[in-house]
Amino acid sequence: MSNHKMQFPFHISKSWLSVCIFIFLLAVCVGLAIHITSKKENATCSNSDNSELPIVSNENISEGSDSDIEYAENYVPTEEDVLAARQQATEGMSQQQVENLTEVIKAANLWLEQKYMDENLFEKLSDPNNLYWNYFHQTGEIQIGWAVDDSIDIDAVCEREKLSLEEFYAKYGTPVVATNLYDADGFIDLLSEMKSFVQNEDLKSELQYLMDQTEQAKETHRMEIVNDIYKKLHDLDYFLLRYGPKDVAKYVKDDSTVSKYYGTLSFYQ
Repeated sequence: MSNHKMQFPFHISKSWLSVCIFIFLLAVCVGLAIHITSKKENATCSNSDNSELPIVSNENISEGSDSDIEYAENYVPTEEDVLAARQQATEGMSQQQVENLTEVIKAANLWLEQKYMDENLFEKLSDPNNLYWNYFHQTGEIQIGWAVDDSIDIDAVCEREKLSLEEFYAKYGTPVVATNLYDADGFIDLLSEMKSFVQNEDLKSELQYLMDQTEQAKETHRMEIVNDIYKKLHDLDYFLLRYGPKDVAKYVKDDSTVSKYYGTLSFYQ
């Protein structure tokens, strides 16, 4: 796209200049209206850059006044809130057990966070047949996609050679592989081990929720369930076992993610 600098003639009279300014401002207003309308249509009809980001639900907000609902939607636990909830949640656990649980939740949260930020995880999982679902079924070296030479027009080749997409990838694609330490069953077993030494019933329920949702994600291949798993892990990591705005924010350039609370924890209801 070339850059054209707009130049205004300097011999225009003042009256004509006023008219030009008025027309220019009118055009800006009309253009702005069209731009806003276009954005709304695109948000409905196309996949925007933010389509893969977790969608925050209001599942923890009960019926109440508008002010109560607004407060619940905007509520973010303070450091004091988190420390009090952590003490309650980890009561009866040894320091080593707390550290082990913290590391498991932290590692799982950061893995999902990196996948959705850098690899469009939720967009990929919106297709139940996408190879990214292999993360839930296989360990070791697993295939998560196909690489194809940029010079190849996939649609044209498929049409010319009468190939299905699967046949095209088998003929022209190169498997993209990754190393996976925990499939769904392995992650459930790990959470079950962590749950075995938790004394607090609320924290037990949170871990059981993760186990149940992981099983459901494996069985149904529904992206929304993985989305919910991410939000639960995020809140457990940044607003219970750690305090994101303090413990993590100082290590990142943009603290909007680690300071975001999705409202999934029963400790703050």
